[in-house]
Amino acid sequence: MANNPAKVLLLGPAKSGKTTLANFLSDAKDAIGQYRPTVGCRILEFQMETLQPAHQHSSSRTSNNNINNSEIQLWDCSADRNVSNCLPALASDAAGVLLVYDITADDHTTELEELFNVWNNYLELSPSRYLVVARKWGDGQPNRKRTIKMGSLARLSRVEWDIDSDSHRVHNEFGSFMSSVLLDMRRKREEEEITILKE
Repeated sequence: MANNPAKVLLLGPAKSGKTTLANFLSDAKDAIGQYRPTVGCRILEFQMETLQPAHQHSSSRTSNNNINNSEIQLWDCSADRNVSNCLPALASDAAGVLLVYDITADDHTTELEELFNVWNNYLELSPSRYLVVARKWGDGQPNRKRTIKMGSLARLSRVEWDIDSDSHRVHNEFGSFMSSVLLDMRRKREEEEITILKE
């Protein structure tokens, strides 16, 4: 039986670049240009190559990893406060979270921490299941780098992203992130199966 797609939420303040990032990662053909706020939530499904550990009894001696085509579901969630009414349903079965913010926006880090604290109460995911994506600009706008000092976000991995110059690196970071998420999911599934067998 095939595994269900890994559900990944995209969260962040308005105009932080969530939809642009979702289109880029999923290779969606939606136009990138004029800003249009997401209404509710849009879901993008796609496949990507991820590294998964080989089984212990694998005969391969050249690599400890297998390259798999993994099914990913990106849930591009609106920054509208009304979405919080649907939070339990949106959070259900989420495997990972991308927290997106704009480096140049004065209030984004505060909003990001608030989002993290609210959503994490429902998700209860480990820090390794989160990736902070800091949107920066390569068009001459000043990039006033704002370090996340808040304790609740300091433990999370972070990558800076400029769609014009960092696209390859960000895609690789997302691939590594998803490999880690899928490995953690697999381990938890195996632990649950062992627990059931022992009962």
